[in-house]
Amino acid sequence: MDSIERNVKKIIIILLAAALLGATSANAQQNWGVGVGYSMTTFNGPDCSQFLAKHPVRGFYVGASHEFYFSALAGLTFEPGLYFHYQSGRNDTDMKPKYIKMHYLSIPMDLKYTFNIATGAMASVFTGPVFNVGLIGNLYDKGVFAAQGGLVKDVNDLRGLTRANLQWRVGAAVTFAEAVQLRFSYAFGISRLIPEQELHNNALTVGLGLLF
Repeated sequence: MDSIERNVKKIIIILLAAALLGATSANAQQNWGVGVGYSMTTFNGPDCSQFLAKHPVRGFYVGASHEFYFSALAGLTFEPGLYFHYQSGRNDTDMKPKYIKMHYLSIPMDLKYTFNIATGAMASVFTGPVFNVGLIGNLYDKGVFAAQGGLVKDVNDLRGLTRANLQWRVGAAVTFAEAVQLRFSYAFGISRLIPEQELHNNALTVGLGLLF
C-alpha cells in the first residue's frame, strides 16, 4: 500500500508539471467550469466494521474546475478542480448519534480526452488522483460510534477517520453546445482512512456542469 501511495504522489507531480506547461504555452487555451450534483461515499476493506460498511453517506457536491488545452495534443486536456461535498446518512440502530456526517473538500487532478460524437455534442473520458480534506462531521471524531463498535473491526480502536486521504477516479462526460455537461465519476480509495487499518472509501458522483 505504501508503494502505491508513493507512485500516486509521483503521478500527481507529473500532472502538476503538465499543468504548468499547458498554462505557460503560448497557444494553450483555458476554460472554467462549475458543477453540482449527487455524491455518495461507501466504505470497505478487510478492517472495515460491519456498521460502517452498511452505512454509506449521501448528499451533494458543488465546485469548480479549470481546464487546460494543449495545442500539440488534440483532445487531451488537464483538468484540476475544487469541490465541496456535503454527505450524511441515518443511523438505523437504536443508538446515538442518529445521523452519520462527513463534509469535505475534494481536489481532483484529471487527464481528460474529448472527442466528437454528434453535431453539437462531445464525449469525454477522464482519470486521475483525488486528494480529499475533511472539514467537519462526526466520522472524523474519536469515540462517537463506540456504541456501534467503532469504525473498524478492532472494537478497542475508536479513532475517527483521518481528515486527509487519497483516491483514484475514472469518469465520463457528455457536453452539449460546448456549454452544458453531464458528468459521472467513480473514485477508488487508495490511502488508509485510519492508520494501520485497511479501511478505504469509494465515491460516486453524478452531476451537471456549466462551461464558460
